Amino acid sequence: MIEIISVHYKTPDLIYRQYRSVRALYPDMPYRIIDGSDDGVVYFDDLEREDKNFTVERFGYNIHHGPGMDYAIKSSKYDFLLILDSDVTMQKPIIEAMLERYAGYVVGRKRMVNTLGHQSWEMPWLAKLFPNSYKYSYIHPLCMLINRQAYGLFKPFIKHGSPCIDAMIDVYRQKKTHLLAEMDIDDYITADYAGTAKRWGMNMPKWSYLVPRHLCYNHYFQKIRS
Repeated sequence: MIEIISVHYKTPDLIYRQYRSVRALYPDMPYRIIDGSDDGVVYFDDLEREDKNFTVERFGYNIHHGPGMDYAIKSSKYDFLLILDSDVTMQKPIIEAMLERYAGYVVGRKRMVNTLGHQSWEMPWLAKLFPNSYKYSYIHPLCMLINRQAYGLFKPFIKHGSPCIDAMIDVYRQKKTHLLAEMDIDDYITADYAGTAKRWGMNMPKWSYLVPRHLCYNHYFQKIRS
């Protein structure tokens, strides 16, 4: 069995839209929202009452995307999880196609990034200085299928703009990139892209974009969940 996961922060309209699209294709699949909203509102209790396979875990503070995914994966009782950004909607069934491409760890859209989690076009001046630094295969968590047990073999997802960067660098250093399966997801989903960040920001200082993000996390952002 597969569990569908989405991390939410004060954008209920996006989750309601996603919910409708998911349930049109997968009406009974386990579906869990990791809610990091910090405004005291109890979101999606109506969906919980109506749908026995839909659950919400409310943290009461902004857990952030990376730590939210990390918690969801580690706490899941299912072998596979389909992780969706909150602004993603499904257009047609995608899980079956992802399972066909699965190679041992994670399936999704791939891009090549540096240790900042950036693609070369994001900072052209940096790409000119270090053209060979964009060597890490990065599977984007916009829409990814991940194996729970394989997740534990690599570094966890963390808080920053590219939350999977530590894990992907670790995959590269362990010479396990063959476990990353690329898939063109554009025919299966639509997305607003940064739907939450556009409304509420990244909650990261601007200087962090000039320092490897995993270092920023370790020295500035890390919070231990009690």
